[in-house]
Amino acid sequence: MNVPNTVTLSRLVLTVPVFLAIEARSWKLALLFFVLGALSDYLDGFLARKLNQVTSTGKVIDQIVDKVFVNSTLIALIPLVPAWLVAFIVARDTVVSAVRILAASKGTIVQANIYGKLKTVVQMILIVVVLFFRSLSVSLAALEVILIYLCAFFTMLSAIVYLYQNRKALGG
Repeated sequence: MNVPNTVTLSRLVLTVPVFLAIEARSWKLALLFFVLGALSDYLDGFLARKLNQVTSTGKVIDQIVDKVFVNSTLIALIPLVPAWLVAFIVARDTVVSAVRILAASKGTIVQANIYGKLKTVVQMILIVVVLFFRSLSVSLAALEVILIYLCAFFTMLSAIVYLYQNRKALGG
């Protein structure tokens, strides 16, 4: 296993302490673990390119680990993050994963696009904001609401673009 994939898998491991810290309402600890995981999302790609270790396996596991890391955290944050948004994000990710599997069965590896990456960044920012303000025992509702709707927008946009770009794999 190469270094970038090891960094990716460390993010998967961090899912557990993030979830447990949220359940314990240990907001500062949850924030610390989540930020480490979010930074590893940047670091694994950077290292893969810098060390010339970009692999198909790495691309696939990075996307899966992102979904597990972010979605588990969002689920743990219900009701601080609305259940409808979490359900929407999980549904989108399920559909996109199904398209990815279908495309792979036809010999096509579907890579992440800029809209999916923006979706993930906005989701991570929302999580950081929620955890940060909870760690200060305050709520910045206006900012959180804006981020919630930005998450919904980028989740929908990335799904539409993803389905359109992969319509051939869907038989369209």
